[in-house]
Amino acid sequence: MAAGKEVKPAIVYEEFEPFCKWQRNEDHDILEIHLQEFKKEELKVQISNQGILKISGERKLDESKCTKFYKEVPVPINKYDANAIHAKFVNSSLIITIPKLKIPTLQTKEKVSLFETYKTGQAPKKEPTTVEQENGGGPSGAKEQTPTPKGVVPTKYRFECWKQKMMDLRMTKMAASLATTFAVIAILAAAYVVYMYKSSFQEIDE
Repeated sequence: MAAGKEVKPAIVYEEFEPFCKWQRNEDHDILEIHLQEFKKEELKVQISNQGILKISGERKLDESKCTKFYKEVPVPINKYDANAIHAKFVNSSLIITIPKLKIPTLQTKEKVSLFETYKTGQAPKKEPTTVEQENGGGPSGAKEQTPTPKGVVPTKYRFECWKQKMMDLRMTKMAASLATTFAVIAILAAAYVVYMYKSSFQEIDE
């Protein structure tokens, strides 16, 4: 070792666990980490492809001593939008906002329609399309349909019930007719068998 060359002491690292606080919201979560005496450039926030949020920081105390921390937070990619995560350092606090994925929901109009169907037992009136309006089915047509009062069965539904009943009655009559025909055929067949049986014997005179 050359004489007079200054030897730097080995740096000693002191690890600590910072105070963290979560704020859970409907569309996003917020992780707040308290880091007294830290600076923005001494912090690092990364997200891995596996959905692991890696938060670390290192601050020099003196020539031979540093303090640091390291924290991993699971961020499921099927629940959170990893590409939209952002962080800011304000008043000695690292604030990380983690947006949640937007799950498709029924539109408000569809929700109202479902509610009306449940409440009244009838599907709401469908608004006519452009083609229907041109053919006279919309507001510009010749007639507008009168909404069915509550508690009254629609005419179309009554017709369908009547049609079904008539079909059932027709099938019942047809089945009865077939049963009668088969019974007559069975009686005639039996009579024919008896006749043939008797005619097979020769009558003997006394």
